[in-house]
Amino acid sequence: MNTRVQTAIYEKERIWLFAGSVCLVSSVVLYIYFLSASVHHVVMRKEIDKEITTRGSLVSMLESQYIEAQHLVSEDIASMRGFALTNDKIYIDRSDTTLVLRTN
Repeated sequence: MNTRVQTAIYEKERIWLFAGSVCLVSSVVLYIYFLSASVHHVVMRKEIDKEITTRGSLVSMLESQYIEAQHLVSEDIASMRGFALTNDKIYIDRSDTTLVLRTN
C-alpha cells in the first residue's frame, strides 16, 4: 500500500515537472521571438527614417527649383511689358490722415 501512495505522489510530481518545463520552454521561445521582432522593427524604423529624410531633401530641392523657375517667368513677363528693375526704395508716409465722407 505504501508503494502505491508513493507512486501516486511521484506521478503528480512528474505532471507538475512536465507542466513547469513546458511553461519554461514556451517562455524562453516567446522571449526570443519578441526580442528578434523588436530588433527587426527598430531596424525597419531606422530605414524608414532615412528614406523620409531622403525624400524630404528631394522635395525641398524640387521646391527651390520651382521657385527659381517661377521668378524667371515673372521677370520675363515683366520685362515684356516694359517694367524695369529699380534699386530705389519708395516709402509711403501714412502719418497724415484724411477722412472721406459720403453724403447722400
